[in-house]
Amino acid sequence: MEMQKFSMPELRTEVEIPGRGKVTYSSPEGEIEYSPYMTKTGNNYYDSKAEIPEGYRMSTAAEELAIQLALEREGKDPRKSEVFNDLFARGPDKIYMWQWTETGLRMPKGRDPKSYETDPQGRKYWVRMLLIGDEEQGEVMVPEGGGRIVPYTEDLSDVWDEVSGLPRVTAESGNEYDNHTTHFWFNPNMEEGAVGRWGIWLHDGGREGCLRVDAHYGRSGVDSRGGFRLVRGPLGTLQKTEKTE
Repeated sequence: MEMQKFSMPELRTEVEIPGRGKVTYSSPEGEIEYSPYMTKTGNNYYDSKAEIPEGYRMSTAAEELAIQLALEREGKDPRKSEVFNDLFARGPDKIYMWQWTETGLRMPKGRDPKSYETDPQGRKYWVRMLLIGDEEQGEVMVPEGGGRIVPYTEDLSDVWDEVSGLPRVTAESGNEYDNHTTHFWFNPNMEEGAVGRWGIWLHDGGREGCLRVDAHYGRSGVDSRGGFRLVRGPLGTLQKTEKTE
């Protein structure tokens, strides 16, 4: 089975959790081996996971983001990279694949799904429990979705949470954001959902494709285009340090 090596950088992020001040999450660096193409199953998350050969696992949203940002930091367009071919129907199956990851989001107990926080710029955020598999890792702040873009900045850590694989900032599309690569979808009404990926065409009459990070669907949903990326290597867990102010 063809695999490529990738050294995961040491990833750290600091988020503001309402009522608890700033919380720092970190994920240790390490080397993983990953398949350069997706494995199509046509099944939901759980049945797809059951098809994984022994010694392998499904990639996380953070690992997919790490591959994407490594390309962007080298000045490359991840949408044109072979590693994401399957998301844009450039793979052997010639379909726009939906990619399951091991990452999910769960509504914290007692949380009102309509309850959100706003930052000083008026942007909306929902508190959710980050899942790796079925294991709760800690609370993260999820920004507004609905197809909003992840704006481009020179320091990509300003707009991406590299531990969860989710955007930290989203914005309405505009001329000042023409060089973005990714859109974000999020359904705040779901008790528990997957964090997946696929490709989407929204701009320039359908000629300009973008990556789509999607926390909009449940893990039990079946999509004939569904699949995942095989990975071999340790699955890190988050380390949380609370900061009081």
